[in-house]
Amino acid sequence: MNAIWSISKRELRNYFVSPIAYIILAVFFIICGLFGYIVYVAKAPYAQVIYIVSLMTNIFMFLSPMLTMRLLSEEKKQGTMELLYTSPLTITEIVLGKYLGAVLFFGVLFLISLEFPIFLLLYGKPDIPVMLVSLLGFALVGCTLISMGMFASSLAESQVVSAIIGFALVIVFWVMEFFSSAVSGSVGNWLATLSLSKHLESFSKGVLDGGDVFFFAAMSFMFVFLTIRRLDWKRW
Repeated sequence: MNAIWSISKRELRNYFVSPIAYIILAVFFIICGLFGYIVYVAKAPYAQVIYIVSLMTNIFMFLSPMLTMRLLSEEKKQGTMELLYTSPLTITEIVLGKYLGAVLFFGVLFLISLEFPIFLLLYGKPDIPVMLVSLLGFALVGCTLISMGMFASSLAESQVVSAIIGFALVIVFWVMEFFSSAVSGSVGNWLATLSLSKHLESFSKGVLDGGDVFFFAAMSFMFVFLTIRRLDWKRW
């Protein structure tokens, strides 16, 4: 556990010594702030928190590949991955440490983004239970997007290529319900269950569904596991 925590702290520190963290934070909050002002300031008494949380989720969906593209690609490009392989650390510790580091950065973004719901509480009349459940959905999908991006980063040495693969993965799983409509029968129904946007619907309505919580946890676990298997295969 100490090894995982040490790696995660190093990853979090690396984010803030490079421009990428500040670019992500700036883009996220400028867009959220702009749209939040347009949508809510004029109609604060009728503010609906689901709109701003949905906006936050959609923006992070596009930014998450930028957040994760360097996690493993950079190690490969700089040749430091071999050093990690020969260190006392296990592949699982390396992957979990890097994943936790990216999640901690997302946690920083999440905490700062609470200013938008707080603004609604001060100047609007949001439904508090809906707001809390919507924010939980944002947190869960954020962790899932990070796991997908980390897996993409394990597939290429180039950060740009990793970002493209990560973005493609996110888009495919985000609109999977649309693809499923073209397939009939049980296969189509199964594809629909893999849609990220479909499982976010209940959160946006303030409904806490255990099945949806399990889905995001399972997706995060699956992509973290795939990353471990990918690196383990490359090791040999």
